[in-house]
Amino acid sequence: MGTDLRGDVIGSQALKSMGGADAKRFFKIDTTKFSWVDDYLRDEALRKKIKNLKDNIRKAQHSNIHKDELRAMFDSAIAEVREARLSWFEKKLKAVQERTGAIINSYMLAGTGYTSPIGLSEKDIDEIFSRLPEGIKQADINADVKRMNAEIAEIEAVIAKELSPRSRWIYREDGEPHPYPLGCRWTQYVIAWKKVAPRFDGPVSMEGLSVENESEKEAYFALGLDKLRKVYPLRNPVQG
Repeated sequence: MGTDLRGDVIGSQALKSMGGADAKRFFKIDTTKFSWVDDYLRDEALRKKIKNLKDNIRKAQHSNIHKDELRAMFDSAIAEVREARLSWFEKKLKAVQERTGAIINSYMLAGTGYTSPIGLSEKDIDEIFSRLPEGIKQADINADVKRMNAEIAEIEAVIAKELSPRSRWIYREDGEPHPYPLGCRWTQYVIAWKKVAPRFDGPVSMEGLSVENESEKEAYFALGLDKLRKVYPLRNPVQG
């Protein structure tokens, strides 16, 4: 079915057919021994770890600036303000000196882009910064982000090397797999099964049939399908 292998759609079709859709065949994966379930669960745990690492990277990148670095930024900003103020007076007085402008007055200050002085002493600034939290130095943030990105790369390498057999993926015409999760047969099968399972009173196959063998029953519980919130009214599993 190519990229049309949508678990939610197939699950809905299986529910409508009351167990007669023979939907398993669409996925082209092992639905007898369910040999892929352990790898699916391992993959799921690793991808969750990647998500947590990416969340932590975003948090690190939005950490409070260390106040020593903030002080350097603030000192630089004040210096720019002071220079802008001096330049403004220089320009106005030069115009007066060249007889092309009037001496400054309160109306001129109110109506032009005059930059007011920042009336803070060094003691004032020291007091302000003493009240701020410590923050985190950018070098430490960069080191943490680099470490977490390296960890993500290691996990992705494990997924690619150990958890990506060709049978897992739906491939494009150029031979490259479609991206996860749409292109993952395991994931789409579990999505379909999770759509069907809550509608039945007891373990069922992805097609709404009574579980066919012990491997399927083990997969049902390993995937946590028994813990899904039930959708009423419940149906009885259909005998295959």
